[in-house]
Amino acid sequence: MDQLIINFKLRKNVNNYDGLIMIICGHGNDENTFVTSEGKTVSIDKLRMAFNCHEMESFKDFPKIFIVDACRGQNIPKAHEIVLGRNPNKNMPIYGHNDDGFLTVWSTTKGFQVGDLSLLSKSMKDIIISKYKLGYPFKQMLQDVRNDIRKNKSGEWYCVESQDTTDYEIIFTSRKTL
Repeated sequence: MDQLIINFKLRKNVNNYDGLIMIICGHGNDENTFVTSEGKTVSIDKLRMAFNCHEMESFKDFPKIFIVDACRGQNIPKAHEIVLGRNPNKNMPIYGHNDDGFLTVWSTTKGFQVGDLSLLSKSMKDIIISKYKLGYPFKQMLQDVRNDIRKNKSGEWYCVESQDTTDYEIIFTSRKTL
C-alpha cells in the first residue's frame, strides 16, 4: 500500500484526484481483516485509516469509497425466498440473506469513542420530527443528522455511520386513525 501511495503521488495529490474507490476482494475473518495468500492478516480498518484526513490531508474533502468483498465471520447465511410482491419475475424464485432488511445507525465508526452526550439521539429526534411529515426519505434524514451534528461544538466526537441491508426506501408517515 505504501508503494502505491508513493507511485501515484497521493500524499500531495499531484494528479488532482477528486475521489478514491478501493475494492478489496479475497478472504477475510470476523476481525475486519483481509487474509493474504501467505496466511497473514491485514486490517481493513488500517487500510481505510491510511486515507483519513490526518493521514492523507490531500484527500480530506472528497469521497473515499471502500468496497469489501470478503468474509466477516464463520456463520453460514440462511436463505429465504423473497416475497412475491417484491419479486419482478414471479415464475422464478429469488432468495435473500437472513440479515436483509436492517438499517443500523452508529454514533461513530468502529474503534472510536463518543463523548458522554446524547447528541446523536437529540439530533435524530429533532430531524425526524421536523421532516417526516414532509415525506423525507430516512436516508436524507440521516444526512441532515450528520450535518446537524457537525455544526455542534461536540460534533468532532461523532462520525455517524449507517449500515443498510434494505432494498427499499424508508419513509415515515403519520399513522391514520380509524
